[in-house]
Amino acid sequence: MKRFFNIAIILFFISMIFFACTEKEEYPPEPQLEYVSFVTYRTYEDVDSLGILTISYIDGDGDLGVPSWDTAINFFVAYYVMDDGELKIGTRYNPTTGKIDTINFNARIPVLAPENYEGWIKGQIEDTINPISDPTSSKLLDTIMFEAHVVDRAGNISNVVQTPLIVVKNQ
Repeated sequence: MKRFFNIAIILFFISMIFFACTEKEEYPPEPQLEYVSFVTYRTYEDVDSLGILTISYIDGDGDLGVPSWDTAINFFVAYYVMDDGELKIGTRYNPTTGKIDTINFNARIPVLAPENYEGWIKGQIEDTINPISDPTSSKLLDTIMFEAHVVDRAGNISNVVQTPLIVVKNQ
């Protein structure tokens, strides 16, 4: 019995030393993004209709997301289309204003950590982008790309991530 007790005490102290020596993970307050995937879905007419963009994030101070009462946009997704071998920001004519508008798929990310949480958070963001095909395009296929970044509640801006080139079927 005494031998068991001595072994238990030794194991306890070894575990205390091990846990005391391990470093706590720390991350910068600016959110860090990493591209995970982009999946396209086709209609019964064999046209690419929508896509799901998945991005992983780590936020060092846990303040990613905006409360439901806040109207701020904090997830910015820019759309690019290949034009004569060069990626250009996507645009479309706005009949209301009579001007050419930039195409984007900006959104709001809700608060991701519990109230009064202190520490880092990590996870994945999935964003549905609809439509991804261009019904006004005269091309059967278009090559597109998306760029995304987030802004946390403190105003910290993340790095920008890009999808690979995506070929979409229009018609």
